[in-house]
Amino acid sequence: MTVIKEKMMEMIDLLKAKWRYVTFGLLLVMLAGNHVYAAEAERTFFWSDAVPIPDCYTSRDGEPKELGVEKDGKKVIVELPSCEEAKKTHVSVRVDGKYLHAYSLSGAEPYIENGRTMIPLRALADGFGFEVAWEPTEQKITLKKDTRSIMMYIGKSEMLVDGKEVKLEEAVPMIKNDLTFLPVRQLAEILGVQVDWDESTRTATFTQ
Repeated sequence: MTVIKEKMMEMIDLLKAKWRYVTFGLLLVMLAGNHVYAAEAERTFFWSDAVPIPDCYTSRDGEPKELGVEKDGKKVIVELPSCEEAKKTHVSVRVDGKYLHAYSLSGAEPYIENGRTMIPLRALADGFGFEVAWEPTEQKITLKKDTRSIMMYIGKSEMLVDGKEVKLEEAVPMIKNDLTFLPVRQLAEILGVQVDWDESTRTATFTQ
């Protein structure tokens, strides 16, 4: 009986050890899964030498195409424009020779607002080397680079540049597709970045 009891105790200890490993393994998988999900959620853009191609749909009648996609666990309907229409509205942004690319259906595509090119905050910070601070209660954005500091608010034309008030022209910071967009040209000019616009290709080029 003693031997059987000892064997049973050994089996119980072994099962306990295995359970600890399984639990630890599951915890790692969950953490890894959360990390991957968070990383994927932030991947709305990238930079490349290739000229970006807009999401569009070509059909015989040229009509837009509706697609059902899953976003944040919910199915939503996305309307793709015809490729002919997309060419008229698509905007390319090029910084130091690299083109800004938005991941398909991410909502991070640059666009024109009152004649001003708007790009996602994170893409602007990445392209021009800004450090970003966001205060959700005040909807305040602070951009810092070297000794320069720019403070602005969602929906407001007033901003502070190194403590001095400056007004944004025509377009203001706004939230679209759950992303924060900023008018890039004026911010680039504040940094002394050369700005060029090619109407034929609808490309805004920035050279630092």
